[in-house]
Amino acid sequence: SAQACKLAFLLAAEARLIAQGPDAVRVQPIAHELGLTDAAVHYHFGSREKLLEALLRYSGRRFVDELAAAIAAHRAQGEAFDLARAAALLADFYDRKGAARLVMWLSFSGWRPEGAGMLAPLVDWLHEVRSIRALAQGAPAPPREASQYAIALLSAGAMSQALFGDALLRSVDLDPAKAPDFTAWLIGDLAEYGMAS
Repeated sequence: SAQACKLAFLLAAEARLIAQGPDAVRVQPIAHELGLTDAAVHYHFGSREKLLEALLRYSGRRFVDELAAAIAAHRAQGEAFDLARAAALLADFYDRKGAARLVMWLSFSGWRPEGAGMLAPLVDWLHEVRSIRALAQGAPAPPREASQYAIALLSAGAMSQALFGDALLRSVDLDPAKAPDFTAWLIGDLAEYGMAS
């Protein structure tokens, strides 16, 4: 079916993205690998840029599903989902799955995202946790914006780590071998300012 063909192409494109980066995601080699014609691929995606956009949306939907499942699993087991687990999921998405490189490639090619809210489930979770804690202490619920900024900062940190690795710490004269884990430090700093769980 057409949907199965499109999914197979996205999975093959994702494997190339993870292994070699956005430059390896090319229509002809993937079509050849799957036994398809270039015309069939262009029918589904239109162009290489559209294929890369579709790949980012596909990866993003899978990440959101993974995130929602992780939050639900922790709730079902009576355990607290925390920012460390959220950061690990973000790091996996941006680094191992290649989303950070793909976002940068698309951005440099002039792409501007139309969708919004991929990290909304994470914002909802953090805002709920912070609101419950504030009410338990007799304080008013914090503004949602603070949770949005906290998650945006955590996401930016994970994306920067994926793109620049040790160079990020070296740029501020920190020795990566001796410095504390950047993400752990960021989470601790967010917690210190009451923006994290």
